[in-house]
Amino acid sequence: MNYLNYYETHTDDQSLLSLWESGDEAAFACLYRRYFPQLVTTAYQKTKDRYIAEELAQESLLAFYYKKEYRLDNVAAYLQVILRHKTYDYFRKTLVREQHTTLAAQQQPATVEDTTQQLYRTDLLKALQQKVQALPDQCRTVFLLSRNKQMSNHEIADALGISVNTVEQHMRKALKRLREGIVILLLISLHQ
Repeated sequence: MNYLNYYETHTDDQSLLSLWESGDEAAFACLYRRYFPQLVTTAYQKTKDRYIAEELAQESLLAFYYKKEYRLDNVAAYLQVILRHKTYDYFRKTLVREQHTTLAAQQQPATVEDTTQQLYRTDLLKALQQKVQALPDQCRTVFLLSRNKQMSNHEIADALGISVNTVEQHMRKALKRLREGIVILLLISLHQ
């Protein structure tokens, strides 16, 4: 059927509702064509998304179709109420989805990247401990007293019965060897 001719002969909503009530689906098609653009415009003002606006307008008209409200004084106002509810539902569902996504992200265990970083850190600490153990005995002792016990150079010198200058030399030697070892480890890890 030619909807344009049909629409011209039945210009008021009440006559279209009556025809639709009697089973004439073309009457609903005319109402659909009449109100779809208005509903899209209203929905777009709320959502700022053309695709979502068209979906909400479509859902509103389908809800109207399945509810089959034949006795209405104002079809436009009734459709706007349906659209308002559909829009609220859309925003509510979007908000709930965002909250669930945020909650899920907060509750997720460490990501692959975090796990990889933890593995590198663990490997680096292990390698550092091995390098410390590989230091000469006196040098290692001075380094561990300084780093683990937080002793000053004077305290280390007094505890070991050596000069402060000797303590400083051992610390320079230890730090130099550890730095070289760490740089090599970092370069190796970057090339893996």
